[in-house]
Amino acid sequence: MKIHDFTRLGDIEAVRRELANGTPVDSRDERDFTPLAYAASSSDDDESIMTLLIDSGADVNAAVGESKEFPLGIAACSGSIRKVQLLADAGANVKFVTESGYTVLINIMYKLFDDERLVPMINLLVRLGAETDCETRHGESPLIVSSRFGRFDAVNALLDAGADPSPLQWTKLMQAIALGTIDEVQTLLSEKDIRLDERDRWERTPWLLACVTGDIAKAKLILEAGADLKDRERMGSAALAVSAGKGNVEMLSWLLDVGADVEAVDGADNTALMLAAQAGETESVRLLLEAGAVSNGKNEYDESTISLASSEGVMRLLVGAGADISEISTELKRTLLGLQSVESLNVTKKEYKSGCRPRFGKSNPEMMDIPFWDDMVRAGISAYQAKDQFNDVKNMSQATWCFSRFGVSFTELPDGRFVQIGGEHEDFYDPDFCIYNDVLIHEQDGQFQIMGYPEKVFSPTDFHSATYLNGFIYVVGGLGYSGSRQFGTTPIYRLNCGTWKIESVASTGDKPGWIYGHKARFEDSGLLVISGGKICLEVKGEEEHVDNENVFTLDLSSRVWTRA
Repeated sequence: MKIHDFTRLGDIEAVRRELANGTPVDSRDERDFTPLAYAASSSDDDESIMTLLIDSGADVNAAVGESKEFPLGIAACSGSIRKVQLLADAGANVKFVTESGYTVLINIMYKLFDDERLVPMINLLVRLGAETDCETRHGESPLIVSSRFGRFDAVNALLDAGADPSPLQWTKLMQAIALGTIDEVQTLLSEKDIRLDERDRWERTPWLLACVTGDIAKAKLILEAGADLKDRERMGSAALAVSAGKGNVEMLSWLLDVGADVEAVDGADNTALMLAAQAGETESVRLLLEAGAVSNGKNEYDESTISLASSEGVMRLLVGAGADISEISTELKRTLLGLQSVESLNVTKKEYKSGCRPRFGKSNPEMMDIPFWDDMVRAGISAYQAKDQFNDVKNMSQATWCFSRFGVSFTELPDGRFVQIGGEHEDFYDPDFCIYNDVLIHEQDGQFQIMGYPEKVFSPTDFHSATYLNGFIYVVGGLGYSGSRQFGTTPIYRLNCGTWKIESVASTGDKPGWIYGHKARFEDSGLLVISGGKICLEVKGEEEHVDNENVFTLDLSSRVWTRA
Protein backbone atom coordinates (compact mmCIF):
# COMPACT_ATOMS: atom_id res chain seq x y z
CA MET A 1 0.00 0.00 0.00
CA LYS A 2 1.07 3.59 -0.61
CA ILE A 3 0.91 6.70 1.52
CA HIS A 4 -2.25 7.69 -0.34
CA ASP A 5 -3.98 4.47 0.72
CA PHE A 6 -2.93 4.89 4.33
CA THR A 7 -4.19 8.48 4.30
CA ARG A 8 -7.52 7.43 2.85
CA LEU A 9 -7.86 4.71 5.49
CA GLY A 10 -7.00 7.11 8.31
CA ASP A 11 -3.89 5.18 9.40
CA ILE A 12 -1.79 8.04 10.79
CA GLU A 13 1.04 5.81 12.04
CA ALA A 14 1.48 4.28 8.59
CA VAL A 15 1.48 7.76 7.05
CA ARG A 16 4.10 8.84 9.59
CA ARG A 17 6.27 5.82 8.69
CA GLU A 18 5.99 6.55 4.96
CA LEU A 19 7.12 10.13 5.51
CA ALA A 20 9.97 9.00 7.77
CA ASN A 21 11.09 6.56 5.06
CA GLY A 22 11.41 9.38 2.55
CA THR A 23 8.11 9.28 0.68
CA PRO A 24 7.56 12.80 -0.73
CA VAL A 25 4.70 14.50 1.11
CA ASP A 26 3.27 15.77 -2.19
CA SER A 27 3.66 12.51 -4.12
CA ARG A 28 0.85 11.78 -6.55
CA ASP A 29 -1.00 8.56 -7.30
CA GLU A 30 -2.65 7.34 -10.49
CA ARG A 31 -5.53 9.81 -9.93
CA ASP A 32 -3.02 12.67 -9.65
CA PHE A 33 -4.06 13.11 -6.00
CA THR A 34 -1.71 14.05 -3.18
CA PRO A 35 -2.03 12.60 0.33
CA LEU A 36 -3.33 15.99 1.51
CA ALA A 37 -6.15 15.83 -1.05
CA TYR A 38 -7.21 12.45 0.36
CA ALA A 39 -7.05 13.79 3.91
CA ALA A 40 -9.28 16.66 2.81
CA SER A 41 -11.81 14.35 1.16
CA SER A 42 -12.78 12.55 4.36
CA SER A 43 -16.03 13.90 5.81
CA ASP A 44 -15.01 13.35 9.44
CA ASP A 45 -13.55 16.21 11.44
CA ASP A 46 -10.42 14.38 12.60
CA GLU A 47 -7.71 16.61 11.16
CA SER A 48 -4.73 14.79 12.72
CA ILE A 49 -3.42 13.36 9.42
CA MET A 50 -4.01 16.68 7.68
CA THR A 51 -2.06 18.45 10.42
CA LEU A 52 0.79 15.93 10.06
CA LEU A 53 0.95 16.46 6.29
CA ILE A 54 0.84 20.26 6.57
CA ASP A 55 3.52 20.25 9.26
CA SER A 56 5.59 18.03 6.93
CA GLY A 57 5.44 20.68 4.22
CA ALA A 58 2.47 19.63 2.09
CA ASP A 59 1.44 22.18 -0.55
CA VAL A 60 -2.01 23.38 0.54
CA ASN A 61 -2.63 24.94 -2.88
CA ALA A 62 -1.63 21.98 -5.06
CA ALA A 63 -4.20 21.39 -7.79
CA VAL A 64 -5.05 17.69 -8.06
CA GLY A 65 -6.97 15.32 -10.27
CA GLU A 66 -8.31 15.66 -13.77
CA SER A 67 -10.53 18.59 -12.77
CA LYS A 68 -7.70 20.41 -10.96
CA GLU A 69 -9.35 20.59 -7.56
CA PHE A 70 -7.73 22.15 -4.51
CA PRO A 71 -7.53 20.67 -0.99
CA LEU A 72 -9.62 23.47 0.54
CA GLY A 73 -12.37 22.97 -2.03
CA ILE A 74 -12.30 19.21 -1.48
CA ALA A 75 -12.59 19.68 2.28
CA ALA A 76 -15.45 22.15 1.86
CA CYS A 77 -17.35 19.72 -0.36
CA SER A 78 -16.87 17.00 2.26
CA GLY A 79 -18.59 19.26 4.79
CA SER A 80 -15.71 19.52 7.25
CA ILE A 81 -15.68 22.99 8.81
CA ARG A 82 -12.58 22.26 10.89
CA LYS A 83 -10.51 21.04 7.93
CA VAL A 84 -11.43 24.08 5.84
CA GLN A 85 -10.38 26.37 8.69
CA LEU A 86 -7.13 24.42 9.17
CA LEU A 87 -6.25 24.70 5.47
CA ALA A 88 -7.13 28.40 5.41
CA ASP A 89 -4.92 29.01 8.45
CA ALA A 90 -2.11 27.23 6.58
CA GLY A 91 -2.45 29.60 3.62
CA ALA A 92 -4.91 27.81 1.33
CA ASN A 93 -6.50 30.09 -1.27
CA VAL A 94 -10.27 30.33 -0.80
CA LYS A 95 -10.68 32.34 -4.01
CA PHE A 96 -9.37 29.79 -6.49
CA VAL A 97 -11.29 29.54 -9.77
CA THR A 98 -11.17 26.70 -12.33
CA GLU A 99 -10.86 27.32 -16.05
CA SER A 100 -14.64 26.88 -16.32
CA GLY A 101 -15.27 29.43 -13.59
CA TYR A 102 -16.13 27.10 -10.72
CA THR A 103 -15.30 28.28 -7.20
CA VAL A 104 -15.52 26.54 -3.86
CA LEU A 105 -18.75 28.41 -3.08
CA ILE A 106 -20.39 27.12 -6.26
CA ASN A 107 -19.12 23.57 -5.81
CA ILE A 108 -20.51 23.18 -2.30
CA MET A 109 -23.98 24.03 -3.59
CA TYR A 110 -23.88 20.78 -5.57
CA LYS A 111 -22.06 18.62 -3.04
CA LEU A 112 -23.94 19.75 0.09
CA PHE A 113 -27.31 20.64 -1.43
CA ASP A 114 -29.16 18.24 0.90
CA ASP A 115 -26.80 18.63 3.86
CA GLU A 116 -27.46 20.64 7.02
CA ARG A 117 -23.81 21.77 6.94
CA LEU A 118 -24.35 23.87 3.79
CA VAL A 119 -25.24 27.16 5.48
CA PRO A 120 -22.48 26.97 8.14
CA MET A 121 -20.01 26.22 5.33
CA ILE A 122 -21.26 29.22 3.32
CA ASN A 123 -20.84 31.47 6.34
CA LEU A 124 -17.29 30.21 6.96
CA LEU A 125 -16.19 30.61 3.34
CA VAL A 126 -17.64 34.11 3.17
CA ARG A 127 -15.74 35.06 6.33
CA LEU A 128 -12.59 33.68 4.72
CA GLY A 129 -13.13 35.91 1.69
CA ALA A 130 -14.98 33.77 -0.87
CA GLU A 131 -16.74 35.73 -3.63
CA THR A 132 -20.54 35.52 -3.50
CA ASP A 133 -21.25 36.83 -7.00
CA CYS A 134 -19.00 34.52 -9.02
CA GLU A 135 -20.42 32.81 -12.10
CA THR A 136 -19.28 29.90 -14.29
CA ARG A 137 -19.14 29.92 -18.05
CA HIS A 138 -22.42 27.99 -17.90
CA GLY A 139 -24.16 30.76 -15.96
CA GLU A 140 -24.09 29.06 -12.56
CA SER A 141 -23.65 31.11 -9.41
CA PRO A 142 -24.03 30.26 -5.72
CA LEU A 143 -27.41 32.02 -5.62
CA ILE A 144 -28.70 30.44 -8.81
CA VAL A 145 -27.73 26.89 -7.84
CA SER A 146 -28.96 27.10 -4.25
CA SER A 147 -32.27 28.51 -5.51
CA ARG A 148 -32.58 25.68 -8.01
CA PHE A 149 -32.25 23.10 -5.23
CA GLY A 150 -34.78 24.90 -3.07
CA ARG A 151 -32.17 25.72 -0.43
CA PHE A 152 -33.69 29.08 0.39
CA ASP A 153 -31.83 29.11 3.71
CA ALA A 154 -28.63 29.17 1.66
CA VAL A 155 -30.08 31.88 -0.57
CA ASN A 156 -30.81 33.94 2.53
CA ALA A 157 -27.27 33.43 3.86
CA LEU A 158 -25.79 34.58 0.56
CA LEU A 159 -28.06 37.64 0.40
CA ASP A 160 -27.11 38.52 3.98
CA ALA A 161 -23.47 38.31 2.86
CA GLY A 162 -24.13 40.89 0.16
CA ALA A 163 -24.81 38.75 -2.91
CA ASP A 164 -26.55 40.52 -5.80
CA PRO A 165 -30.18 39.25 -5.83
CA SER A 166 -30.87 40.10 -9.49
CA PRO A 167 -29.85 36.67 -10.93
CA LEU A 168 -32.76 35.11 -9.02
CA GLN A 169 -35.24 37.13 -11.10
CA TRP A 170 -37.63 37.16 -8.17
CA THR A 171 -40.59 39.47 -7.79
CA LYS A 172 -41.53 40.80 -4.35
CA LEU A 173 -44.13 38.04 -4.12
CA MET A 174 -41.59 35.35 -4.96
CA GLN A 175 -39.16 36.65 -2.35
CA ALA A 176 -41.90 36.71 0.26
CA ILE A 177 -42.83 33.12 -0.59
CA ALA A 178 -39.25 31.88 -0.41
CA LEU A 179 -37.96 33.96 2.49
CA GLY A 180 -40.82 35.88 4.05
CA THR A 181 -43.85 35.31 6.25
CA ILE A 182 -47.40 34.25 5.48
CA ASP A 183 -48.57 37.78 6.35
CA GLU A 184 -46.20 39.28 3.77
CA VAL A 185 -47.52 36.90 1.12
CA GLN A 186 -51.12 37.73 2.01
CA THR A 187 -50.45 41.47 1.86
CA LEU A 188 -48.84 41.22 -1.58
CA LEU A 189 -51.68 39.07 -2.92
CA SER A 190 -54.15 41.78 -1.95
CA GLU A 191 -52.47 44.30 -4.24
CA LYS A 192 -54.44 45.20 -7.34
CA ASP A 193 -51.94 44.36 -10.06
CA ILE A 194 -50.31 41.29 -8.52
CA ARG A 195 -49.37 38.68 -11.12
CA LEU A 196 -49.18 34.92 -10.60
CA ASP A 197 -47.73 34.08 -14.03
CA GLU A 198 -44.33 35.73 -13.67
CA ARG A 199 -41.36 33.35 -13.59
CA ASP A 200 -37.95 33.31 -11.93
CA ARG A 201 -34.57 32.21 -13.30
CA TRP A 202 -35.75 28.59 -13.26
CA GLU A 203 -39.14 29.47 -14.80
CA ARG A 204 -40.95 28.84 -11.53
CA THR A 205 -44.11 30.77 -10.80
CA PRO A 206 -45.10 31.87 -7.28
CA TRP A 207 -47.20 28.68 -7.11
CA LEU A 208 -44.27 26.39 -7.86
CA LEU A 209 -41.98 28.28 -5.48
CA ALA A 210 -44.54 27.82 -2.72
CA CYS A 211 -44.57 24.07 -3.42
CA VAL A 212 -40.77 23.95 -3.25
CA THR A 213 -40.80 25.63 0.17
CA GLY A 214 -43.16 22.99 1.50
CA ASP A 215 -45.26 25.71 3.17
CA ILE A 216 -48.84 24.55 2.70
CA ALA A 217 -50.32 27.77 4.06
CA LYS A 218 -48.49 29.86 1.45
CA ALA A 219 -49.27 27.39 -1.33
CA LYS A 220 -52.95 27.40 -0.39
CA LEU A 221 -53.09 31.20 -0.59
CA ILE A 222 -51.44 31.19 -4.02
CA LEU A 223 -53.76 28.47 -5.33
CA GLU A 224 -56.86 30.25 -4.02
CA ALA A 225 -55.63 33.42 -5.72
CA GLY A 226 -55.90 31.67 -9.09
CA ALA A 227 -52.64 29.79 -9.65
CA ASP A 228 -52.60 27.00 -12.22
CA LEU A 229 -52.33 23.63 -10.45
CA LYS A 230 -50.78 22.11 -13.58
CA ASP A 231 -48.10 24.78 -14.05
CA ARG A 232 -44.59 23.55 -14.91
CA GLU A 233 -41.05 24.88 -14.48
CA ARG A 234 -38.08 24.84 -16.85
CA MET A 235 -37.43 21.10 -16.55
CA GLY A 236 -41.10 20.24 -17.07
CA SER A 237 -41.90 19.43 -13.45
CA ALA A 238 -45.35 20.20 -12.06
CA ALA A 239 -46.04 20.82 -8.36
CA LEU A 240 -46.05 17.18 -7.27
CA ALA A 241 -42.71 16.51 -8.96
CA VAL A 242 -40.95 19.57 -7.52
CA SER A 243 -42.07 18.47 -4.05
CA ALA A 244 -41.43 14.73 -4.37
CA GLY A 245 -37.75 14.70 -3.49
CA LYS A 246 -38.05 17.10 -0.56
CA GLY A 247 -39.38 14.61 1.98
CA ASN A 248 -42.35 16.81 2.87
CA VAL A 249 -45.09 14.20 3.08
CA GLU A 250 -47.65 16.73 4.32
CA MET A 251 -47.15 18.89 1.21
CA LEU A 252 -47.42 15.86 -1.09
CA SER A 253 -50.58 14.74 0.66
CA TRP A 254 -52.12 18.19 0.34
CA LEU A 255 -51.23 18.41 -3.36
CA LEU A 256 -52.88 15.06 -3.98
CA ASP A 257 -55.96 16.23 -2.07
CA VAL A 258 -56.31 19.33 -4.27
CA GLY A 259 -56.08 17.26 -7.45
CA ALA A 260 -52.43 17.03 -8.48
CA ASP A 261 -51.91 14.29 -11.08
CA VAL A 262 -49.93 11.46 -9.48
CA GLU A 263 -48.70 10.29 -12.90
CA ALA A 264 -47.67 13.68 -14.28
CA VAL A 265 -44.15 13.52 -15.74
CA ASP A 266 -41.35 16.04 -16.12
CA GLY A 267 -39.36 16.75 -19.27
CA ALA A 268 -37.53 13.43 -18.94
CA ASP A 269 -40.70 11.42 -18.26
CA ASN A 270 -39.92 11.06 -14.56
CA THR A 271 -42.97 10.71 -12.34
CA ALA A 272 -43.16 12.05 -8.80
CA LEU A 273 -42.69 8.48 -7.59
CA MET A 274 -39.44 8.15 -9.54
CA LEU A 275 -38.09 11.38 -8.11
CA ALA A 276 -39.05 10.43 -4.56
CA ALA A 277 -37.42 7.00 -5.03
CA GLN A 278 -34.26 8.60 -6.38
CA ALA A 279 -34.10 10.91 -3.36
CA GLY A 280 -34.57 7.96 -0.99
CA GLU A 281 -37.72 9.49 0.54
CA THR A 282 -39.38 6.37 1.93
CA GLU A 283 -42.51 7.98 3.37
CA SER A 284 -43.10 10.00 0.21
CA VAL A 285 -42.83 6.81 -1.83
CA ARG A 286 -45.27 5.09 0.51
CA LEU A 287 -47.78 7.94 0.14
CA LEU A 288 -47.52 8.03 -3.66
CA LEU A 289 -47.98 4.26 -3.92
CA GLU A 290 -51.04 4.47 -1.68
CA ALA A 291 -52.35 7.19 -4.00
CA GLY A 292 -52.14 4.76 -6.92
CA ALA A 293 -48.80 5.65 -8.49
CA VAL A 294 -47.58 3.08 -11.02
CA SER A 295 -44.67 1.23 -9.42
CA ASN A 296 -42.88 -0.02 -12.53
CA GLY A 297 -42.89 2.95 -14.91
CA LYS A 298 -39.90 4.00 -17.02
CA ASN A 299 -38.53 7.40 -18.00
CA GLU A 300 -37.15 8.47 -21.36
CA TYR A 301 -33.78 6.92 -20.51
CA ASP A 302 -35.47 3.54 -19.97
CA GLU A 303 -34.76 3.74 -16.23
CA SER A 304 -37.39 2.02 -14.13
CA THR A 305 -38.62 3.42 -10.83
CA ILE A 306 -36.85 0.75 -8.80
CA SER A 307 -33.59 1.23 -10.70
CA LEU A 308 -33.61 4.82 -9.41
CA ALA A 309 -34.23 3.78 -5.79
CA SER A 310 -31.41 4.94 -3.52
CA SER A 311 -32.34 3.24 -0.25
CA GLU A 312 -33.39 -0.20 0.93
CA GLY A 313 -36.58 1.19 2.47
CA VAL A 314 -37.72 2.59 -0.87
CA MET A 315 -36.71 -0.61 -2.64
CA ARG A 316 -38.77 -2.76 -0.26
CA LEU A 317 -41.87 -0.64 -0.83
CA LEU A 318 -41.49 -0.87 -4.60
CA VAL A 319 -40.90 -4.63 -4.54
CA GLY A 320 -44.02 -4.98 -2.41
CA ALA A 321 -45.90 -3.07 -5.09
CA GLY A 322 -44.74 -5.47 -7.79
CA ALA A 323 -41.42 -4.02 -8.98
CA ASP A 324 -38.58 -6.38 -9.92
CA ILE A 325 -35.75 -6.43 -7.36
CA SER A 326 -33.26 -7.48 -10.03
CA GLU A 327 -33.53 -3.99 -11.56
CA ILE A 328 -32.08 -2.13 -8.59
CA SER A 329 -28.87 -0.20 -9.20
CA THR A 330 -25.44 -1.71 -8.76
CA GLU A 331 -24.79 0.76 -5.94
CA LEU A 332 -27.87 -0.35 -4.00
CA LYS A 333 -27.07 -4.02 -4.62
CA ARG A 334 -23.61 -3.55 -3.16
CA THR A 335 -25.12 -1.78 -0.16
CA LEU A 336 -27.54 -4.65 0.44
CA LEU A 337 -24.71 -7.16 0.09
CA GLY A 338 -22.42 -5.29 2.48
CA LEU A 339 -19.82 -4.63 -0.23
CA GLN A 340 -17.96 -1.32 -0.11
CA SER A 341 -16.44 -0.27 -3.43
CA VAL A 342 -12.72 0.52 -3.38
CA GLU A 343 -10.32 1.69 -6.05
CA SER A 344 -7.69 -1.04 -5.78
CA LEU A 345 -7.28 -4.71 -4.92
CA ASN A 346 -5.70 -6.13 -1.79
CA VAL A 347 -4.05 -9.16 -3.42
CA THR A 348 -0.48 -9.94 -4.36
CA LYS A 349 0.94 -10.07 -7.87
CA LYS A 350 1.20 -13.85 -7.47
CA GLU A 351 -2.48 -14.11 -6.52
CA TYR A 352 -3.39 -11.94 -9.48
CA LYS A 353 -1.47 -14.11 -11.93
CA SER A 354 -2.84 -17.37 -10.55
CA GLY A 355 -6.47 -16.25 -10.46
CA CYS A 356 -6.99 -13.57 -13.09
CA ARG A 357 -8.39 -15.80 -15.84
CA PRO A 358 -12.01 -16.99 -16.06
CA ARG A 359 -12.44 -20.73 -15.81
CA PHE A 360 -15.23 -23.23 -15.42
CA GLY A 361 -15.82 -25.40 -12.39
CA LYS A 362 -14.77 -29.06 -12.49
CA SER A 363 -17.68 -30.42 -10.47
CA ASN A 364 -21.35 -29.58 -9.92
CA PRO A 365 -20.71 -27.40 -8.01
CA GLU A 366 -17.08 -26.52 -7.29
CA MET A 367 -16.40 -23.89 -4.66
CA MET A 368 -14.08 -21.42 -6.37
CA ASP A 369 -11.72 -20.43 -3.56
CA ILE A 370 -9.66 -17.91 -5.53
CA PRO A 371 -8.37 -14.81 -3.66
CA PHE A 372 -8.34 -12.65 -6.80
CA TRP A 373 -11.99 -13.45 -7.58
CA ASP A 374 -13.02 -12.76 -4.00
CA ASP A 375 -11.29 -9.40 -3.97
CA MET A 376 -12.77 -8.43 -7.35
CA VAL A 377 -16.24 -9.01 -5.91
CA ARG A 378 -15.44 -6.94 -2.83
CA ALA A 379 -13.82 -4.12 -4.79
CA GLY A 380 -16.33 -3.88 -7.63
CA ILE A 381 -13.71 -2.63 -10.09
CA SER A 382 -13.46 -3.40 -13.81
CA ALA A 383 -11.14 -5.92 -15.43
CA TYR A 384 -9.12 -3.09 -16.95
CA GLN A 385 -8.62 -1.49 -13.53
CA ALA A 386 -7.34 -4.78 -12.16
CA LYS A 387 -4.93 -5.21 -15.08
CA ASP A 388 -3.77 -1.64 -14.72
CA GLN A 389 -2.96 -2.17 -11.04
CA PHE A 390 -0.69 -5.10 -11.95
CA ASN A 391 0.76 -3.55 -15.15
CA ASP A 392 -0.99 -6.10 -17.34
CA VAL A 393 -3.01 -3.82 -19.65
CA LYS A 394 -1.04 -4.89 -22.73
CA ASN A 395 -2.37 -8.44 -22.38
CA MET A 396 -5.10 -8.37 -25.02
CA SER A 397 -5.32 -12.09 -25.73
CA GLN A 398 -7.18 -13.28 -22.63
CA ALA A 399 -10.08 -11.92 -20.61
CA THR A 400 -9.57 -11.02 -16.96
CA TRP A 401 -12.12 -12.39 -14.49
CA CYS A 402 -14.46 -9.65 -13.35
CA PHE A 403 -17.67 -9.22 -11.37
CA SER A 404 -18.62 -5.82 -12.79
CA ARG A 405 -21.28 -7.29 -15.07
CA PHE A 406 -24.39 -6.67 -17.12
CA GLY A 407 -27.24 -9.15 -17.31
CA VAL A 408 -26.43 -10.81 -13.98
CA SER A 409 -29.53 -11.99 -12.11
CA PHE A 410 -30.27 -10.96 -8.52
CA THR A 411 -32.56 -13.19 -6.46
CA GLU A 412 -33.49 -12.85 -2.80
CA LEU A 413 -34.01 -16.03 -0.78
CA PRO A 414 -36.56 -16.29 2.06
CA ASP A 415 -33.76 -16.40 4.65
CA GLY A 416 -32.38 -13.02 3.54
CA ARG A 417 -29.51 -14.26 1.41
CA PHE A 418 -29.05 -13.07 -2.17
CA VAL A 419 -27.98 -15.12 -5.19
CA GLN A 420 -26.37 -13.70 -8.33
CA ILE A 421 -25.98 -15.84 -11.44
CA GLY A 422 -23.89 -15.40 -14.58
CA GLY A 423 -23.80 -12.10 -16.45
CA GLU A 424 -21.33 -10.58 -18.88
CA HIS A 425 -18.47 -8.12 -18.65
CA GLU A 426 -18.00 -5.62 -21.49
CA ASP A 427 -19.11 -6.05 -25.13
CA PHE A 428 -17.99 -8.70 -27.59
CA TYR A 429 -15.25 -6.53 -29.12
CA ASP A 430 -13.50 -5.89 -25.80
CA PRO A 431 -10.54 -8.13 -24.85
CA ASP A 432 -12.13 -8.68 -21.42
CA PHE A 433 -15.52 -9.69 -22.82
CA CYS A 434 -16.75 -12.81 -21.08
CA ILE A 435 -20.09 -14.43 -20.27
CA TYR A 436 -20.05 -16.31 -16.99
CA ASN A 437 -21.82 -19.35 -15.57
CA ASP A 438 -20.88 -18.94 -11.91
CA VAL A 439 -23.20 -18.53 -8.93
CA LEU A 440 -22.53 -16.17 -6.03
CA ILE A 441 -24.30 -16.76 -2.71
CA HIS A 442 -24.25 -13.70 -0.47
CA GLU A 443 -24.76 -14.16 3.25
CA GLN A 444 -26.36 -11.49 5.43
CA ASP A 445 -23.05 -10.55 7.08
CA GLY A 446 -21.31 -9.50 3.86
CA GLN A 447 -19.64 -12.88 3.30
CA PHE A 448 -20.12 -14.80 0.05
CA GLN A 449 -19.24 -17.98 -1.81
CA ILE A 450 -18.53 -18.42 -5.52
CA MET A 451 -19.66 -21.66 -7.14
CA GLY A 452 -18.34 -22.79 -10.51
CA TYR A 453 -19.83 -25.36 -12.90
CA PRO A 454 -18.68 -27.37 -15.91
CA GLU A 455 -19.70 -25.69 -19.16
CA LYS A 456 -21.52 -28.85 -20.27
CA VAL A 457 -23.62 -28.77 -17.10
CA PHE A 458 -24.46 -25.06 -17.11
CA SER A 459 -23.86 -22.87 -20.15
CA PRO A 460 -22.63 -19.28 -19.74
CA THR A 461 -25.69 -17.06 -19.42
CA ASP A 462 -26.68 -13.40 -19.30
CA PHE A 463 -29.98 -11.50 -19.33
CA HIS A 464 -31.81 -14.58 -18.08
CA SER A 465 -34.45 -14.69 -15.35
CA ALA A 466 -33.84 -16.38 -12.00
CA THR A 467 -36.96 -17.01 -9.93
CA TYR A 468 -37.18 -18.72 -6.54
CA LEU A 469 -39.77 -21.35 -5.59
CA ASN A 470 -39.73 -23.98 -2.83
CA GLY A 471 -35.98 -24.28 -2.37
CA PHE A 472 -34.99 -23.90 -6.03
CA ILE A 473 -34.10 -21.07 -8.38
CA TYR A 474 -35.40 -21.55 -11.91
CA VAL A 475 -33.06 -19.99 -14.47
CA VAL A 476 -34.86 -19.38 -17.76
CA GLY A 477 -33.62 -18.03 -21.08
CA GLY A 478 -30.57 -15.85 -21.59
CA LEU A 479 -28.71 -14.31 -24.51
CA GLY A 480 -25.42 -16.22 -24.42
CA TYR A 481 -22.62 -16.16 -26.94
CA SER A 482 -23.33 -15.55 -30.60
CA GLY A 483 -23.08 -18.89 -32.36
CA SER A 484 -24.26 -20.86 -29.34
CA ARG A 485 -27.91 -19.80 -29.51
CA GLN A 486 -30.32 -22.59 -30.35
CA PHE A 487 -33.23 -20.88 -32.07
CA GLY A 488 -36.67 -22.14 -31.08
CA THR A 489 -35.50 -23.64 -27.78
CA THR A 490 -35.74 -22.17 -24.29
CA PRO A 491 -32.97 -23.15 -21.86
CA ILE A 492 -34.19 -23.92 -18.33
CA TYR A 493 -32.04 -24.79 -15.33
CA ARG A 494 -32.98 -25.60 -11.76
CA LEU A 495 -30.56 -24.55 -9.00
CA ASN A 496 -30.86 -26.33 -5.66
CA CYS A 497 -30.50 -23.70 -2.92
CA GLY A 498 -29.39 -26.33 -0.41
CA THR A 499 -26.66 -28.15 -2.31
CA TRP A 500 -26.11 -25.55 -5.07
CA LYS A 501 -26.21 -28.32 -7.64
CA ILE A 502 -27.71 -27.22 -10.95
CA GLU A 503 -29.54 -29.33 -13.52
CA SER A 504 -31.05 -28.77 -16.93
CA VAL A 505 -34.84 -29.02 -17.17
CA ALA A 506 -36.37 -30.42 -20.36
CA SER A 507 -39.69 -28.97 -21.51
CA THR A 508 -42.22 -29.31 -24.31
CA GLY A 509 -45.14 -27.32 -25.68
CA ASP A 510 -45.38 -23.83 -27.17
CA LYS A 511 -42.03 -22.46 -25.98
CA PRO A 512 -41.00 -18.80 -26.04
CA GLY A 513 -37.88 -19.65 -28.02
CA TRP A 514 -34.45 -18.14 -27.35
CA ILE A 515 -35.73 -15.43 -25.03
CA TYR A 516 -33.75 -12.94 -22.96
CA GLY A 517 -34.25 -9.69 -21.05
CA HIS A 518 -37.70 -10.90 -19.97
CA LYS A 519 -39.58 -10.92 -16.67
CA ALA A 520 -40.55 -14.06 -14.77
CA ARG A 521 -42.82 -14.67 -11.80
CA PHE A 522 -44.58 -17.56 -10.15
CA GLU A 523 -48.34 -17.50 -9.75
CA ASP A 524 -49.96 -18.96 -6.65
CA SER A 525 -50.86 -22.01 -8.72
CA GLY A 526 -47.17 -22.72 -9.29
CA LEU A 527 -47.16 -21.69 -12.94
CA LEU A 528 -44.07 -19.82 -14.10
CA VAL A 529 -45.15 -16.78 -16.13
CA ILE A 530 -42.77 -15.24 -18.69
CA SER A 531 -43.42 -11.87 -20.33
CA GLY A 532 -41.59 -9.06 -22.10
CA GLY A 533 -38.02 -9.22 -23.31
CA LYS A 534 -36.76 -10.15 -26.75
CA ILE A 535 -36.63 -13.37 -28.74
CA CYS A 536 -33.66 -14.31 -30.88
CA LEU A 537 -34.64 -16.21 -34.02
CA GLU A 538 -33.39 -17.10 -37.47
CA VAL A 539 -35.02 -15.50 -40.50
CA LYS A 540 -33.77 -16.50 -43.96
CA GLY A 541 -30.43 -17.53 -42.53
CA GLU A 542 -29.98 -14.31 -40.57
CA GLU A 543 -30.25 -13.82 -36.81
CA GLU A 544 -32.93 -11.36 -35.75
CA HIS A 545 -34.04 -10.07 -32.36
CA VAL A 546 -37.74 -9.23 -32.00
CA ASP A 547 -39.85 -7.98 -29.11
CA ASN A 548 -41.74 -10.65 -27.24
CA GLU A 549 -45.38 -9.59 -27.37
CA ASN A 550 -46.79 -12.76 -25.80
CA VAL A 551 -47.14 -14.20 -22.32
CA PHE A 552 -45.91 -17.76 -21.80
CA THR A 553 -46.57 -20.06 -18.86
CA LEU A 554 -44.67 -23.16 -17.80
CA ASP A 555 -46.39 -25.85 -15.74
CA LEU A 556 -43.59 -27.24 -13.59
CA SER A 557 -45.42 -30.47 -12.87
CA SER A 558 -45.82 -31.39 -16.55
CA ARG A 559 -43.01 -29.14 -17.86
CA VAL A 560 -45.26 -28.01 -20.68
CA TRP A 561 -45.23 -24.47 -22.08
CA THR A 562 -48.42 -22.66 -23.03
CA ARG A 563 -48.82 -19.41 -24.93
CA ALA A 564 -51.50 -17.25 -23.27
